[in-house]
Amino acid sequence: MEAASYVPVSCGVCSGHYLQPVATGVVPSCRSCGGAAAVLPGATYSEADVAVFDRIEAAVRIDLTSARAGRRLLAELRHARSAAEDPQTILLRVVDDLPTLSFLLPALCLRPTTRQDRVALARNTAMMMTILEARSRKLELRAASSA
Repeated sequence: MEAASYVPVSCGVCSGHYLQPVATGVVPSCRSCGGAAAVLPGATYSEADVAVFDRIEAAVRIDLTSARAGRRLLAELRHARSAAEDPQTILLRVVDDLPTLSFLLPALCLRPTTRQDRVALARNTAMMMTILEARSRKLELRAASSA
């Protein structure tokens, strides 16, 4: 039996971002509040990635307070990835701006980074980019509606 793919979704009601399995042709509902959710562009993940996605989302929700900062971070991340920078370097740059993501750093400090670590860091970076994009969009909409 094939493992279910998990996709990033954004809730239109509670503004949460989650990984969850979504059947083709079905509008997802938020796993937190049950509201209508939309699938976000990005990679697919496995059930094992849900916990780290949730922690990244919670950290971004706490630290990212402006759409401008989110867009700046996204631009930096895209540039770093296109320049083929090491995932460790990219992550260190993001943690400077979003310190609650520091839980991703201990593996870098304790031992040399392995290929498996680099793959996980690249996956985590992709998750951050998806969440930053969605969170920035929500902050822009909130600012526009209050203006």
